[in-house]
Amino acid sequence: MEKIKKYIPRIILLDTIIYTLIIVTLYLILSFCKLMFREWIYIVSAIIIMFGFIVGIIQLLLKIKKKIVKVILISIFVMLFLLSTPIIYFFGAFGYTPEHVVEKDGQKFVAYVNGFNRTYVNYYNYKNIFVVGNQKRIEEYYGKGGFDTIENKYGYEYNVERTTYYDEKGEIISINE
Repeated sequence: MEKIKKYIPRIILLDTIIYTLIIVTLYLILSFCKLMFREWIYIVSAIIIMFGFIVGIIQLLLKIKKKIVKVILISIFVMLFLLSTPIIYFFGAFGYTPEHVVEKDGQKFVAYVNGFNRTYVNYYNYKNIFVVGNQKRIEEYYGKGGFDTIENKYGYEYNVERTTYYDEKGEIISINE
C-alpha cells in the first residue's frame, strides 16, 4: 500500500485515469438522482483530462531508456497531437452551448442556448453552482440560428416562434406558438 501511495502522484497518466473515473462515477450518480453537472464542470474536466493525458503520455515516453525508440515514439506522438488538434477544436467550438442562470416565470433556471443552425433555448431547474436538474422544463424555439437570445449583445429583440413547457417527467404540458 505504501508503494502505491508513493507512486500515484508521480504518474500523471494514472492520476488522470483516476480523475476520469471519479467524474464518470459522479456523472452516473447524478443521473440516477435526476441531476447533471453544469456545462462549466464538463469544460473544466475535459481540459484537465486532455492535458493530463498529454502530459502523462509524454512523461511515460521520456522514461524510455533507448534513445532512438524514445525519439521515434515522441515524434509519432507529436504528429498525432498536431493532426488531432483541429478536430478537437472543431468539436469543442461546435459543441459549446452557452449557459445562463435566469429567472423565468418566478423560478430560477439554467438556460442552455443552442444557436448553431436553428436557435433553441432549453431551461433546466437550477439546483446550485455545480448541478442542475436533468429534465428539460421549457424549450423556446427562435427559428434560424447563430445568436444567443439571452446574452443579446446588440440589443436586438428576438421573437419566440414556439415555447414548449414540460413537467418533471418530461411530458409536454403545453405548447405556445
